[in-house]
Amino acid sequence: MIATYLEPKTHQKFVDEVARRGLEEPIRAWATLSPEERAEVTILFGWKIPQSVIDHCPRLRWIQGAGAGVDWLLPLTIPPTVTISRIVDQFGPDMAEFALLGALAWVKNWPRIHSAQRRHQWDPFLVGRLADKVVGVLGAGSIGETIAVRFRPWVAEVRALGRHRPRLPEIVGYSMTEQAAFFEGLDLLIMVLPLTPETYHGVGQEALSRMKAGGYVINLGRGAILDTQALVSAVRSGQLSGALLDVHEDEPLPPDSELWDLPGVTISPHISGPSRVEGMAAVFVDNYRRFLAGEALRGVVDRVRGY
Repeated sequence: MIATYLEPKTHQKFVDEVARRGLEEPIRAWATLSPEERAEVTILFGWKIPQSVIDHCPRLRWIQGAGAGVDWLLPLTIPPTVTISRIVDQFGPDMAEFALLGALAWVKNWPRIHSAQRRHQWDPFLVGRLADKVVGVLGAGSIGETIAVRFRPWVAEVRALGRHRPRLPEIVGYSMTEQAAFFEGLDLLIMVLPLTPETYHGVGQEALSRMKAGGYVINLGRGAILDTQALVSAVRSGQLSGALLDVHEDEPLPPDSELWDLPGVTISPHISGPSRVEGMAAVFVDNYRRFLAGEALRGVVDRVRGY
């Protein structure tokens, strides 16, 4: 049996989209299942599935996460016989657009333009340009690669850092052992790493101090990759001119967080890479057919690496 752990409206949209793609297998919402039916579930699709759900699925064989990240899932106790997969190749274009929005708003000083309009003040000034900037993309999976490629025509140089050195046309690749060289002299840092024990607070005072004075940070990956206090200190000292933070260590961001009022910092509510039902359904249907055929699934999670 296939079950989803989703909001009711999302469940129905997902079921309709899956059916439109030719998959006729019944898909039930977890909340509607009896205890006996829950014990028959072999496939779970959803987001932030709690341990209590896993514990009621003795026949579970596959969990398909509804997003790119699985940091919420890996701390759970899940039998090693259960395959875990995540959504891949769906979020890059949306997140690249969001990063480009943030980069342009920063380099053109859009907050100053908007502030002057609110005050009815004519305030001409010399705007910057991306063509002069060195951009670093931290995380070179499918999302990071998409961002790096999209930025390349706009800027002077694009660097990309991954577990292994990325090899992309016209992109300067760095491995995890070359972080110092990667950060050195960056104007703009775009973060799309997954959250693992190794990446927790991986960007802190040392990394930010290597960036060019007045640089800018865009975090679209996971909030805890960035040491928040190191960011605050870097902005207050002028080492950074600001940041666009779409992800946060605590979500929703608490109303009393100092980030809300930190000059140069823009807060967005984790919206850069939306899980669109069409994309989720496409990945699930493809993986379901692979599952039935005994083929390798797309986006299988390495539990040791954490993604």
